[in-house]
Amino acid sequence: MKENCLEKNKIFRLVCRIVTTLACVLMMAFIFCNSLQTGEESATQSSAVVDTVQKVVAVFAPESPIATATGKAYEKLHSTVRIVAHFLEFAVFGALCCWCWYSYTDKKIFLLAPTGAIVLVPVIDECLQTLTAGRAAEWLDIAVDISGGIVGGFCALCTLTIGILIYHKYKAKKADGAAAQSVAK
Repeated sequence: MKENCLEKNKIFRLVCRIVTTLACVLMMAFIFCNSLQTGEESATQSSAVVDTVQKVVAVFAPESPIATATGKAYEKLHSTVRIVAHFLEFAVFGALCCWCWYSYTDKKIFLLAPTGAIVLVPVIDECLQTLTAGRAAEWLDIAVDISGGIVGGFCALCTLTIGILIYHKYKAKKADGAAAQSVAK
């Protein structure tokens, strides 16, 4: 019975490794593909997102400054949406990196790997933009991206900690139940 549980745990860990590694690679591909868009393509894509945000906000608050933004207000909203998108994109990446790290090891020294990725990928991302027409690298974007990655990584570490605590509580409860059954016999 115990051997069967260990085998299931190995399979689960292998699946976690494959899924989280693949998710990290796909997220990096998404990030780098966005960096390789021309300035015009990037602006068109983010304008579509801003328009969607305005439509959604208009449903709930039709007279709000977000729903009615035009001119300079629209440009400010556009800039804010781009910053938030950068932050969220890298928060997801940071979380995926940390979950991936944990699927391989729980040794804290190896947290350097996801931390390195959280710092290195934004720098590569901005460097790629310098190779694309109408784009440039910006220190603010690097700072926002790294901040997003750190927040995402921290959130992932919190979910891992909570999951571990729940797992240990479950195992202790299960052991207590087994002990109570053996005493009753």
